[in-house]
Amino acid sequence: MSGMVTLPPADLPTEDGVRQGGWWHPSEDGRKVVCDLCPRSCVLGEGDRGFCFVRQNRAGRMVLTTYGRSTGFCIDPIEKKPLNHFYPGTAVLSFGTAGCNLGCKFCQNWTMSKSRQVEIMSERAMPADIAACARQWNCQSVAFTYNDPVVWAEYAIDTAKACRELGIKTVAVTAGYITPLAREPFFAVMDAANVDLKGFTETFYWKLSSGHLEPVLDTIRWIARETDVWMEITNLVIPQANDSMDEIARMCDWLLENVGPDVPLHFTAFHPDFRLTDRGPTPASTLTAVWEIARRAGLRYVYTGNVHDPRHQSTHCPGCQRVVIQRDGYHIGLYDLRGENCRHCGARIAGRFGDAAGDWGARRMPVRIAPVGDSASKAASRSGNARERVSQSDPRGALAPEAPASQRGSGNAASDQARTEGDPSMTAGNPARKDDAARSQRPSLTGPQEQLVLRTAAQRVAAAVRGEPFPRLEELLGDAAKIPLLGAFVSLKRSGQLRSCCGFLGPQVPLHEALDHAAVRAAKDDPRFPPISLAELPYLDVEVWLLWNMQPVAAQGKDRIKAVEVGKHGLQIVRGGHRGLLLPSVPVEHGWDAETFLRQVCVKAGLPPEAWKERDAALSTFEGYSIRGAMGDVVAERDAPARSGGPTAAALAALADFCRANVVAHYFGATPNYYAPGAFDGGVHGVVVSVGLPGRFETADASALSVRSEMPLQATLVHLTKAAADELIRARVDPRDVEQASCGLSVFWDPAMHGSLDKPDLAGIDPRRRAVVVMGPSHWALAYDPGQSPEALLDICSRRIAARGEGWVCSMEAESTQARVLASNMPASQTVGSVRPPAVAGRFYPASPEAIDQMLDQMLPAKAARGRWSGVLVPHAGWVYSGRLAAQALSRVEIPERVLIVCPKHRPGGAAWAVAACGGWGLPGRVVPSDMDLARQLAEGVEGMTLDNAAHAEEHAIEVQLPFLARLSPKSRVVGVAIHGGDWERLARAAEQMAAVLRKLEDRPLLVISSDMNHYADEDSTRRVDRLALDAIESLDPQRLLETVTKNRISMCGVLPAVLVMETLRQLGALKRCELVGYATSAEASGDRRQVVGYAAALFG
Repeated sequence: MSGMVTLPPADLPTEDGVRQGGWWHPSEDGRKVVCDLCPRSCVLGEGDRGFCFVRQNRAGRMVLTTYGRSTGFCIDPIEKKPLNHFYPGTAVLSFGTAGCNLGCKFCQNWTMSKSRQVEIMSERAMPADIAACARQWNCQSVAFTYNDPVVWAEYAIDTAKACRELGIKTVAVTAGYITPLAREPFFAVMDAANVDLKGFTETFYWKLSSGHLEPVLDTIRWIARETDVWMEITNLVIPQANDSMDEIARMCDWLLENVGPDVPLHFTAFHPDFRLTDRGPTPASTLTAVWEIARRAGLRYVYTGNVHDPRHQSTHCPGCQRVVIQRDGYHIGLYDLRGENCRHCGARIAGRFGDAAGDWGARRMPVRIAPVGDSASKAASRSGNARERVSQSDPRGALAPEAPASQRGSGNAASDQARTEGDPSMTAGNPARKDDAARSQRPSLTGPQEQLVLRTAAQRVAAAVRGEPFPRLEELLGDAAKIPLLGAFVSLKRSGQLRSCCGFLGPQVPLHEALDHAAVRAAKDDPRFPPISLAELPYLDVEVWLLWNMQPVAAQGKDRIKAVEVGKHGLQIVRGGHRGLLLPSVPVEHGWDAETFLRQVCVKAGLPPEAWKERDAALSTFEGYSIRGAMGDVVAERDAPARSGGPTAAALAALADFCRANVVAHYFGATPNYYAPGAFDGGVHGVVVSVGLPGRFETADASALSVRSEMPLQATLVHLTKAAADELIRARVDPRDVEQASCGLSVFWDPAMHGSLDKPDLAGIDPRRRAVVVMGPSHWALAYDPGQSPEALLDICSRRIAARGEGWVCSMEAESTQARVLASNMPASQTVGSVRPPAVAGRFYPASPEAIDQMLDQMLPAKAARGRWSGVLVPHAGWVYSGRLAAQALSRVEIPERVLIVCPKHRPGGAAWAVAACGGWGLPGRVVPSDMDLARQLAEGVEGMTLDNAAHAEEHAIEVQLPFLARLSPKSRVVGVAIHGGDWERLARAAEQMAAVLRKLEDRPLLVISSDMNHYADEDSTRRVDRLALDAIESLDPQRLLETVTKNRISMCGVLPAVLVMETLRQLGALKRCELVGYATSAEASGDRRQVVGYAAALFG
């Protein structure tokens, strides 16, 4: 093949990340280039990009456009890749870039892999820098991950070579979609690989991944037979896609025959994402079933992932079958290997193992890459290893608000709550060394030095926000620079409300390094919030915490209370894979005593509130003090920042035309354009597509919002235009009108936080440039109107989602083809629809009428004395777990003609307080009638309640009760209400209004609370906290119930329905007594006492 280029030329990349690429050849006519890197063989004209988008024809040559440009760097446990047999427990430095050569509809990293704008990458790092960083943090390996490194092979290969020069292992996390020509040089520099075998049918690969199966199988076979690379396989088990037991069995048989029994296989749970949101997550029972199939097939090392399943995540010896590596998530417990052999029987365990397991644990630590030779790099090298020094976010615990909702989708998008990192600060076994004098002394700073520290931190934050270079802190801080610290945090607040707080707690480091690390992370990397915006800087307060003297608490049990001095000590707790930290100011600001402080640090760690008493909980105290000031006092105010980061008006108009063409294509079933060459494709935080039809005032809108993380614009537009077209199809719009439709487009970026809804700070919002966003517990609303004030826009948003003090306010830079925009994921009110079909038959209860009747016969008592009760509490788990308890309670009630069931809203779609608008409730073989008159009265009479079917479409908590009611009272009509969010004031007001509605009825309905009790703690802890909740229920005090559940962090899913119903009954004078029918846990059915759910049934009268 004339002119073929295999290995890339040995030249340097340009400053913008462009490097001459390999694996291509000229087309036959010489006018184009053909990519030989992956099986797609993209044929590219001048300026064209491949399917992956990061490879481009420039001047007749192939180039890589993301060399040295990464989406970010993070130190992870190696088990997260997942690799269970490659130096277990060690730390791996992970990174990726933009682009991918597959088009998976279920992509879990789609904000990176589908991005078309390489300039948005936040990190620049050359191969030598990455290798040096890994060595400085004592990482065993570097992983090329997040997106497929095959598409940036030149960058990955150079980095792997640099790592090997320093003795650092290399790991490729790949889909294996690579040509035989390219795979040999690529895998020649890899020590390990996890290959993602997405399915085992050509249909699956073609329809869901836009690829082919055979090239992947060929790569897997080749790695196993022709290389020394340690390989493990991952299969994401997707319901209704690749979860056929026959397909799984054939895949396991193929693996056994082609790679042998010793290649580990990971079955991981699917969670809805990207374009595949029409199904739920993988059931745990499915993972167990496929695990058993693989083991029966003869595969020796099979694991489950993305679920809590210690039994199936631990490594068993193939000789004696004993556990040799015990895992709880990413935490290594028992490690019974001697080298690569079982300590018990001597059998060899396949893999790559050191002398002992690492102790990195479950931590996830973002890091910043400094050029080789940079002083910060050298300081990091001196400061200790990655095992000891770890970054943290949210040390303020209960002070910190919940993360703003990061909500995506059209109309009824799911809320994606940003999750705080669970980074520990030190290892459980070695929290501090008592003989380290530097740790035991308060940093000695003069008054002027304290102000210098504060001013430097504020200026460093501002420089990081602006993306400007900043002088070395070691020089700016003078004599204070090298004062030793245990750690530091930088906290940013707006009007007294937390905006960001990041830092670390670890071994001794100089002040200048601790401050630099904390300030940069606070500006850009707090995982709960978007990065600080330039628009916010003048309104922020800054607080610097300096930490020292970390000491283990030797006392045990309740004696630990005496070891904690409120106002002096901060706390850290470590137990298993759970870790939490609270700064010394937290108990003072909240008025806690020492015992409450201990309970709250457990809550912060995700542990039961009483876990601090347990012997296996490592508790440490530390000391610290803070320096506070206003950002505006120390940072020079500048003119309003110029518009940047989003499209121009002209670019947006071109994209609006692109959207219109795609809406029409989707509507008529044609193939849409997935990319508009030359058009803007940066990362954005909000998008609204508005389709206007001739002669109609209203538009068909589709919107997406992601406050915390960016969305790639063009990939999002393809998704939203499909959603808009689907809405037109559902509305049966005349095709001639669609052909004449117009399309508006609005894009939003640069989010700035403005506090909570009950305490907003709207300063700095210019309505001509910025939109206002309100994020409630499960819904959001966005308003852009240059002619309105910020206060008016806030009011519009609040009323749109019926938000009353619950939620957060932000603003975003805006560009729109529309004069004004109002978008929300709040569904419109609905009227009576058709019968709601059964959603969970065959999962929570039997799928056939005969099987339902048979199980009801077994659960319902033959003879039960029925009485007049005004309300009942029943559980709503699967019948095998809680059905008998629900049957016992309902069989004791004289059920009237109307039943009102109030349940928690488990799923994200639909209204937050939704009254079912269905005409009836479908069950296998029958229909339970509804009462639309009562449904309408509730929607009209109770503030915040809305007629809405979307919230009930997949909800199980009402459906599981219907077969009992149909058997016990066949003529009863059932009204369902699902609620999410609400404080005591709102619930009490709604109860008063609901009672007023019910008083007007001639015959009052039976009020049913559908709720389980505490979720997913061990048996003893669950019974202990559930007893607290049941005591509150039996006291007939709904406010006490809410306070008890909130204070003790009891995960009773239906506490809000319980409070609403109990208070309604109290208003009606019908809450005079409570009788507990029974209590149980899921352990009684499953036998597993490690993670259980509690169930209770009670009668009210």
